[in-house]
Parts: sequence; structure tokens; C-alpha cells
Amino acid sequence: MAILYRYFIKEHILPFFLALIVLTFILIMNRIFELVYNIVGKGLSVYIVLKVFVLSLPFIIALTVPMGVLVAVITVFGKSSQDLEIIAIKSGGVNLYKLILPVLCAVILLSMGMVYFNNHILPEANHTVKNLLIDINEKKPILRLKEGIFTSPFKGYDIYIRRIDEKTSLLYDVLIYESKKGQVTKVVVSDSGQMTTGKGVVVLTLLDGEMHEMDPKEPLHYRKLSFKKHTLAFPIDDEFVEKERKFRSDREMSAHQMKRRIGEIEGEIKKLKKEEGLGSRDIERRIKIKRKEISRYAVEIQKKYSIPFASVVFLFLGVPLGIKTRKGGVAVATAVSIMFFVIYYIFLVGGEELADRGFMSPFWAMWLPNMLFFVVGMILTHKIVYENSFQWFTMIFRKSRKKNNEST
Repeated sequence: MAILYRYFIKEHILPFFLALIVLTFILIMNRIFELVYNIVGKGLSVYIVLKVFVLSLPFIIALTVPMGVLVAVITVFGKSSQDLEIIAIKSGGVNLYKLILPVLCAVILLSMGMVYFNNHILPEANHTVKNLLIDINEKKPILRLKEGIFTSPFKGYDIYIRRIDEKTSLLYDVLIYESKKGQVTKVVVSDSGQMTTGKGVVVLTLLDGEMHEMDPKEPLHYRKLSFKKHTLAFPIDDEFVEKERKFRSDREMSAHQMKRRIGEIEGEIKKLKKEEGLGSRDIERRIKIKRKEISRYAVEIQKKYSIPFASVVFLFLGVPLGIKTRKGGVAVATAVSIMFFVIYYIFLVGGEELADRGFMSPFWAMWLPNMLFFVVGMILTHKIVYENSFQWFTMIFRKSRKKNNEST
């Protein structure tokens, strides 16, 4: 049996890591498109760019590990079923549950590792990458210009560009409002222009336009100038500096930190209830807001444990699915896994929304999907193990009736 156990454990390793890589790549592609706008063209070092992408991985990995387990289990048991190994093992008198046991132990260890990952590595990665993105967003604000809408990349300037040619960096139909103390003092209109960046400065060269300058003291008086070429220079801080920020959201905290924060909020609620001099409605409103905050933290705490435990749930779901699907290998296993995980994730997101609104407790919101999938998985696994989902019940019933007959 020891040889058989080692064989099945080894068989799971390659498809698990292969699925983990593929699924992580698929999910991070969406993240890449979100990050590209903030990163490309910023003149950042390769180290900073790689740091952003690497620190974006833990959030994805927290989701893809349970999916990888499901893919691996479906692949291995599907291949074993196709090669008639399952039939041979059953014929040898080996119960399938004994075959599942070593895989279950490995998955439990993996789940415990993911609990540690979710509580220590993931929050720090989320906190660091959030700070990095804020710092990157503050660097070279000219690159935040967008077509068809007003943007304020520099203090005191609102810029509108109808069209931007990404290949040539040419701008068409440029409109600039310059303001001082909240009052517009200058309006620049240009048919076209071009952006260039230098060390510590962004230069906007405008062609064929007009400049309308108003006198703040006499708003009705202004001067109009036509130009063939007009240059505006905007100083910027070209150095990239990483800043540490103390504030952390719920996804940047461990379960211990969130529990401590919940204790602080509960203390604030007690103080509010004792306060005098404020209207009761105002106090109730503030208490309600703080209770919603508690609920949000409680949901995140439960999520740090429920998602890792999904690996165990998917094991019992994957065994019968693998034996039934047989052919197809990793491709079919991945497709089936994604389908089931989408359903699981919909339940998870729906539960989180209900818990945040106070319609469901955080525990049930995060653990109900696991419970439902676990029950379905156990029923299907029993059916595969005993060839009949109710055979085990029938055996117990027959033994009970035999004992009753003997006693009479």
C-alpha cells in the first residue's frame, strides 16, 4: 500500500503545478491590463516593474491553489480510470477511500500552508503593491491624459484632448484651462501638439492655436493671442520614491490584526452608546456604520480560512468527476475545474455581499459554499466507491435486520 500511496501522491504533483501556472497566468492577464496603464512609459526600473507584478501574484495564487487541486485530482483519477487502474485496485480488495487518504493528508497540509500564506504573506504583498501603485501613479502625471475627457495632471491645469496618437505622441484638438485660486485665468486652444519629457520637466508643444488670458481683477477684460507655436513646461519630480503608509485596508491585514481592529471598533461603539449631547439618530447612524465595518472585517477573517479549506472540498468533488470523465487529461480537467470554481466563486461573492449588508452572518456567508460542495462531493464519492450511492445504507439496514431476527 505504501508504494501505491507514493505513486498517487507523485502523480498529483506535476498536474497540480502545471494547472497552478496556467490558471495563475489566465487570471493575472486581467490584472496585467489594469497595471499596464500605470506602469508603461513611466521610466521605471526593471526591478520596480518586476516587483509590482510579483507582488500581484499572491492574491491570484490564493484563488488558483484550490483550482489546481481540483485539476490535479480530476486528471490523476481520470487517467487511472481510463487505464483501468481503478478497476484493478478495486478488484484487489482495496477500498477507494484508502487511496484517497494519502491525497487527503497532502491536501490538508497544503490547506494549512495556505492559511499561513493568507495571514502573513498575502496581506504584506497587498499592502506593498498598493503603496507601489500609489507612488507610480504620482510619478509623471502627464501620462494620465486620456482622450475625450478633462484630466488634471498638474495643479492648476485642466486639459482636454480629443484624440491622442499613441504611435507618434501627437495630440489633436487641445483645450487647456489654467486656474488660480479656483478661478480660470487663461484658456489655450490648439489644433495639435506633442508631449515630450525631460529630466524633471514635461514639455507640451502646441501648434496653430489661440490663447485667451483674463484679468483676475477685471474678468470682463482679456487679451487674445494667436500663435503658430507655443510651449508650456511643467516641472515634475522625476525621481521614483517608495513611501511607506501605515493605513491598511481589510485585505492588507492578517486575521489577528483584524480581530484586534474589531475589538477597537466594539470599544468605540460602547463609547458612542454612553455619549450624551448628540442626537440619538446621529449616534445610531454612526453605530450602524461601525457595525458594517465589523462585518466587513469578520467576512475577510472567515475568507482567509474558508478558501484554503476549499482544496479539501474540491478533492472529494474531483475524485468522482475524474473517474467519470476519464479522457481529456489536463485540458478537460482544467475546463471542468474552472466551471465549478466559477459557481463556487459566485456563491462566495454573493455570500460576502449578503454579509456586508447584514443579511447573513460572516461565518455562514463564507462557509456555506464549502459545505454545499462538500456534501455534493461526498455523495458522488460514495457512489463511486460503492458503485451505488445508497449501498452503504443498505448494508447497515441488512445488518440491523439480521440482528433483530436473531434476537427474536
